[in-house]
This record gives sequence, structure tokens and C-alpha cells, in this order.
Amino acid sequence: PEDGTFLPSHVASDREFVAMGEVLAKYGVGHIGLTLGFGLSRDERDSVRELTEELMKVSGRPFSLLDVEAGEAADWSDSCLQQGLPLMAQEICTPAGIQFKLSEFNLFDYMPNWVQPFVGTAAERMEKLSDPETRAVMKKDIDDWPNFRTDWKGVQAIEVVNDRNIQYEGMPMSELAELQGKDPLDAFLDLAIDEGLETEFWMAPANITEDTGDLSGQGRSSADKLKNPHAHISVSDGGAHTRFTVLSPWPVYWLSHWIRDKELMSLEDGHRKISALPAWLADFKERGTLRVGNWADIMIYNQDELGMLYEKSIFATDFPGGERRLIQKPTGMRFIIVNGTVTFENNECTGALPGKLLRSYDMVD
Repeated sequence: PEDGTFLPSHVASDREFVAMGEVLAKYGVGHIGLTLGFGLSRDERDSVRELTEELMKVSGRPFSLLDVEAGEAADWSDSCLQQGLPLMAQEICTPAGIQFKLSEFNLFDYMPNWVQPFVGTAAERMEKLSDPETRAVMKKDIDDWPNFRTDWKGVQAIEVVNDRNIQYEGMPMSELAELQGKDPLDAFLDLAIDEGLETEFWMAPANITEDTGDLSGQGRSSADKLKNPHAHISVSDGGAHTRFTVLSPWPVYWLSHWIRDKELMSLEDGHRKISALPAWLADFKERGTLRVGNWADIMIYNQDELGMLYEKSIFATDFPGGERRLIQKPTGMRFIIVNGTVTFENNECTGALPGKLLRSYDMVD
């Protein structure tokens, strides 16, 4: 949360999680999802994996796990599958950079000493970020918690506020630091503070490529991970961080890049990965497949034309109050059909609202 406090899932006891798993077992519905992200020690990550295994055993329900350090626990994953546990790895198929201003951003909060400096108004943040002692512990955190987000070669200023800083646009923070004879963190923060924290920065995406698609840096092949029959394709933050990144294009990227261009698998298997499989995982009834009697949730497209409309995501101001969000649109998408009704035609919204809120108790047979 923006006030720097913990989410309920961060402070709940293992017993509380197990109790929720027991409810899923009782009714035989639902699934469990977990992002095992940055900011935990190896012992803490292993403890979470132990809890994950217990929850699968207690609930008997599918478990979707996005583990950014999965490469360190391959034996554990194999053991779960050998026991017949319903573990599904959540894999990211598309690179997604982050565009941000320090006046409203903190995805550095996996580092303990980076939380409080980014709580409060822009003025309050600037005061804390100007403090030498605060910067000293922030620098220590960078060494203690290595991550692509503080790889200063991949963080650059893309739009400055003041004309006096125009020469820094497009410059990586590592280059700016060398130019100014500063530590990269000091160069980064000094530029932002000089502009009231309104400088637009760009953080290059994690290396999601054919050869090195592992967020943990273990160097596992993305192709191998995506083809894994015990993996589904998705992202963990769909609908979140809309001012900083847009994650929704992944189905189009999957079908155009991985299926059409790279021929990772057949088109039919590719659709199963992003439709029937997640519908089973989430326990959606009569959805995810084209069968007589199922709900008609369909996308109709020209695969040869499938791609992204914009070279880079753009801002729209269509949120309540004129708030902005980053968006991307597809090419080659003819129709989006929800519950048998066309909702989009060639990227134009029809205004139809045929969707319905799905409740877990509706899934009980």
C-alpha cells in the first residue's frame, strides 16, 4: 500500500492460510495463487514453498505459482509433481518495461530501506531522499538485494521537466553518474529532486527472451519454460500499476511472437495454454473452450496481421477524474465476443456490457 504498511497476506499466519485451504477442500472448488517475488531471503523463500506444498495437500486444488527464483528450487518443483500435486508454474511470455516518476512510484519496495523514503507527498519524499544517511542505507540495499531494477544501465530518463536537463533525456543513469562523477543512485535521485520528482524514467524489462527468460538470472530458456506442460501463461499484476506499465498485451504477443513467428507449438496448443488451461486452473465452468452449450467468449483475429498498434505504449486519460494510464492496442483483432455479444470490433468498443461477475459459489456442482 502507498502508506508503506503490509498487505493482509504478508502478515497472515500459516495456520490461517491452511484454514482457507481446508475450505476449498470442503467445497471442492477454487484455486490458490501466489507470487513469490523479490525481497525474501533463501530461507524465507523455502519456507513459503513448504507452505505451498502443504496447501496443495490440504486443499487438493490447483496452485498457480509465479516464483521469480524458481531456478533455485527445481528439485522441489519436481518433487511436488512426482507426488501428484497440482502445481502450475505461472510463466511470463512478454517483456514489459516500466515508465515512472518518483513522485508516485515505488516498485523498489522489495528493499527494506527503500520503503519509507517513498511514502508521503512529493515534498516529503524529496526531503527524505535528500538525506545522506537515508541514501547510505539505500545504497547498501542495492548491494544486498541485487535486481534488474537497480541495474543503472537499464534505467534512463526519457522526459525531463527543465530545459537545463534536456541533455540527459535518453541517457542511462550509469552514464549520467560517470558524466557527473557520482554514485549512480545519487545521480538518479539528484536529477529527480531537481525536477520535483516529476522526471519520467524508463526501466528496461527483465530479460524475457528465447535464451535467457528467467527473472532470477538463472539463465533458463524461455522456450523450455513456456512449453512446460505444468505451466500456464500469464502475468501476476494484470490491472495493477496502470500508470507505470501495461501488461495486458501478453495474449497477442503470445500468439504473434511465440506461436506464429517462433512456432513454439501448434496454434491449437497455443490457445489451450491461454484459454482452456487457465479456465481449468481457475475452476471456471463452461468457459475456456468452444463447445456447444459453453459461454461464447471468443476472439476472432487474422493471425498474419496480429501485433501491436503502437511501437511503445501510450498514455490515455480515460480513468475517472481524467487520471492517466498506459495502454496498448492490437492489430489484426477483428472481434472480441463476451457471452455471445460483440464488445469490440476492430479496436472500437461497441458499448455492450454482457459480462457478469463470477462467484466461487456459482462453481459448486
